[in-house]
Amino acid sequence: MDEVAEGLFVGTVDDAGATERLYERGITTIVSVIRGAPAGGYPADVTVVTVPMLDGPQNDLERFEQAVSHVLSVLQTDESLLVHCSAGASRSPAVAATALALADDIGLEAAVDQLVTRRSAVDPHEALIRQAARVYTM
Repeated sequence: MDEVAEGLFVGTVDDAGATERLYERGITTIVSVIRGAPAGGYPADVTVVTVPMLDGPQNDLERFEQAVSHVLSVLQTDESLLVHCSAGASRSPAVAATALALADDIGLEAAVDQLVTRRSAVDPHEALIRQAARVYTM
C-alpha cells in the first residue's frame, strides 16, 4: 500500500486485511471496489465501504461515482483511508485519482500523474479513465 496523497492510500486486497499496516498508517476507513474481502477479513474496528466495480468498459458509471463520493467524504475529514481493489493497479487508482482531483481542485491528469509517481503499480484501464473524466467534469 502506498500513500498517494496526505491520508489517501491505494493498495491491494491483501493490504486491506493487513491489520498492523493499517494501524501503523492510521487508516480508519477502507473503500473497497471489489466483490469479496481479504482472506482473513477486514479489521473489526475499521469502517469498510464496499462499492463493487468491474475493471474495464463494462463497469457501471453510477458505482464509480459512488466510490468517488465515499472517498471524497473521508478526504474532507482528518482521517486516513485506503482505497483498494485486487491488485491496486486499475480500479482503486482511478477512483483515488478522481477524488484527489476533485478534493484538491487539480486536473485529473495531474492527479493520475501524482499517483503514478507515488505508486509504481498504477495502470488504470482506459475505460476507467474515461469514467473518471466524466465524473470529474460533472
